[in-house]
Amino acid sequence: MDPQARDNIAAELRATGTAAGWSPWQLVQAIHDKAQTPTLLMAWRLATGQTQDEVVNGVQGLAADDGRPCAISVQSLSKYENGHHTPGPFYKRYLALWFRCRLDRLGLADEDPLDTLVGEVPALPQPQEDDVERRNFLGLAAAAPLVVSLDSTRSRMDEGLRRVLPAQDLQHWWDATADHVAAYGTMPPTGLLKRLAPDLDSIAALAERYPHQRDLHLIASRLCGLTGALHTDLQQDRVARDWLHTANRYAELSGNTAQQYWVAMAQAMALMYAPTPQPHRVVTIADRARNTLGKAPSASAAQLTGLAARAHAQLGRHAQAHTELHKARSIFDGLGETQINEPFFGFPTQEMTMYSSQVLSRTGASTAWDEQTRALAGYALDDPMDRPLILLDRARYVTGQGDADHAARIAGDAIGAVPQQLRVPLLLTQVEDVASLIAQRSPQAADHLRQSVHA
Repeated sequence: MDPQARDNIAAELRATGTAAGWSPWQLVQAIHDKAQTPTLLMAWRLATGQTQDEVVNGVQGLAADDGRPCAISVQSLSKYENGHHTPGPFYKRYLALWFRCRLDRLGLADEDPLDTLVGEVPALPQPQEDDVERRNFLGLAAAAPLVVSLDSTRSRMDEGLRRVLPAQDLQHWWDATADHVAAYGTMPPTGLLKRLAPDLDSIAALAERYPHQRDLHLIASRLCGLTGALHTDLQQDRVARDWLHTANRYAELSGNTAQQYWVAMAQAMALMYAPTPQPHRVVTIADRARNTLGKAPSASAAQLTGLAARAHAQLGRHAQAHTELHKARSIFDGLGETQINEPFFGFPTQEMTMYSSQVLSRTGASTAWDEQTRALAGYALDDPMDRPLILLDRARYVTGQGDADHAARIAGDAIGAVPQQLRVPLLLTQVEDVASLIAQRSPQAADHLRQSVHA
């Protein structure tokens, strides 16, 4: 008889037996007879309405409660039920405990005292022993789903606890992330992206395999954030936006507020240096981050507030720009050295000074030149990104003071100091922005600057 037909007959007999008040032994005999089960063991399982998986889980749970390993499987249970193999004493004991019956009635006694099975289902319950057994059976039928469910839940929870990336593997990925971060600015973005690709693929697989490990999510967020920043340098806005969105999702999963602030900052930075800058949206991102993430001090919170100051200055809101700059300095002053100096994800002193100089330059403050000088002193002469940006802001400032020729020389020297392979589109766009500003006062000086870019 096929398994589905047996299940159907067993279901009908369970309903009949419940209505008629049969004992579990009566029901088992009826199922064994009518459903033609190869063994009483199978008949007991069908009588309780359980699957083989549920019986295996139940037996394993009982053995685990005794502190004893149990290797029973669905395959071995199937062999027992079909009479192909006989379980040993260990498994006999736990099968009898699970079904709450004697070994002889389970068909597993060494010397079965029963010569024959009852061919017809009795109309009335049998002796008191059957009444007691029926109560036990009904208790099993009621409790089995709960026991199985709870045991299954515990097993899954144990499995979840095992799904943690070993510490040494996690350290490997921290080190790999640090290596990629250290390479930023020392090689062309396309080269670093190519180097990042296989590690990003590995992290994606690990994050899927270990979905509850926050440190791994933080690493994933940082690598995605670095990838987004590289695309920002290349002015591939849509791709940068997508990577930063993914970085934000991982940052949320990590529960790390500082990283969430960093992603918001990187998103604002992408808008600040887009081919068509969007300072209004920079302010919106900063306000939303502060409302959502609170005022917990972090390097990224200071940097994001500095970006908001620059955005207000670019919009001509000088008073608001200086207010935000004051807030950024206040946050920065409360940071520890580790937060300030963390590579790429920190906000070192020279960057804070750079932001200050940019705000002062955009607002035409008389102290802008001195602040630019302090900012420049913090960077090596061969710095490929921040130092040129400070000098380009100085060129803007000098242009505003009316000296277009001097501004063109400053901007030309700034881009000329950057090797050709490191002249990312972001820098070239900023040079063109300065050239357009200079052209309003001296087209000849602007042309000279543009020529120097291609020299």
